[in-house]
Amino acid sequence: MAAELDVSGLLWATAILSIPIVMALPMRLAWSFFIGIGHEESQYRNSVRQIIDAGRQVSPFRTTLNDLARGLKIKPSKQRLIEADLFHPLTLSHFILLPTLIIFPLAVIMALPIIVLGLPILILIEYLLIKKKLLINTLKQMEKILHWQVIHIPKPHRDSIEESGKVNEFSNHVIHFNYVPQGAFLGLFAWLIVHWIFKLESTPSEFIIASGLYIIMLGILGVLNTAFESDLVFVDPAKGRLVPVDQWLESILKPVVGIGLLFLIARNLLDQARDGNPVVFAATILLLLYGAAIVGIAYRWGYSVWRGQKVKDEFEHQIVKNLEPLSYDLTRTRGRIEFIAQMSMDERLTQISETPTKQLTFADLQALPKSQNDGIIPKNPIK
Repeated sequence: MAAELDVSGLLWATAILSIPIVMALPMRLAWSFFIGIGHEESQYRNSVRQIIDAGRQVSPFRTTLNDLARGLKIKPSKQRLIEADLFHPLTLSHFILLPTLIIFPLAVIMALPIIVLGLPILILIEYLLIKKKLLINTLKQMEKILHWQVIHIPKPHRDSIEESGKVNEFSNHVIHFNYVPQGAFLGLFAWLIVHWIFKLESTPSEFIIASGLYIIMLGILGVLNTAFESDLVFVDPAKGRLVPVDQWLESILKPVVGIGLLFLIARNLLDQARDGNPVVFAATILLLLYGAAIVGIAYRWGYSVWRGQKVKDEFEHQIVKNLEPLSYDLTRTRGRIEFIAQMSMDERLTQISETPTKQLTFADLQALPKSQNDGIIPKNPIK
């Protein structure tokens, strides 16, 4: 005989699970006030958007933007925070997890055992994906199988704000926090899979197995996200589209993890409503979600500071050596969009690292010619 469904408990559990979503909406509004909605902040934000909309990098306009910020009496830390919000905008999923950023300094101590145990696994994953060239070989096979091509398009914020300011400045936390929803929801997904498949009687055993699975998935995701900061873009000629490699990875994760979470939460809630306590289960989900977010922040922030630049540089070197991609500019001038091959990726990276960036003004932005190549197409290093 089937157990009777606890409708009251199910409704209470649903209400508990909806609390982060309800809280996220006013937090989104509060964030806007925190970033600044005054005339000065809006003027600076619009100036940066003008550069982004033109398809240009911000670094050549750094001196002009700094002068503008000083004229508007915007502090350098607030200036970097505004830019971080523009380049790495927070979505609803970020505001669901935003409380973890507030309690992070204290909560990370509680998550320290998982972080310490996960470091050797993270190093092993980096060794396999980067040192043993598993990632670059996978990209090479994808080019052949899918008939795609990997190219290089510098992002607007390339070498702009990540290296500015103090390491513990809030703008840097916003940059690293941008990747946290992936890890947080992945952690909850790992526990729900273990809870559904194994149906263990021991809750600690479930947490141990789920933590191991989460550390492995988080390690893979962390190394991939760090490597894909190399401004790589997939070109799909058949469909005439450009897909940044990091967004392509996210487009795969979102539906799989998102639909999987909805299915597993709904199924387990119904099971708990028939034979268990759905309210306790809902509270456990929230606890695990925020716990996974804390671990995700610690991994992302720590790994980026510790190994981020080295992994990114090594992967860029592998890309240049094995795929020899061209570096393009995708610009818009007075409504005219141009997609121009400028040089090889190797030449572009050398230019960025060794040549001082020529500083421009907004008048220069308006006066830029519609083509900087004058009809000369650079030699394709692939041929």
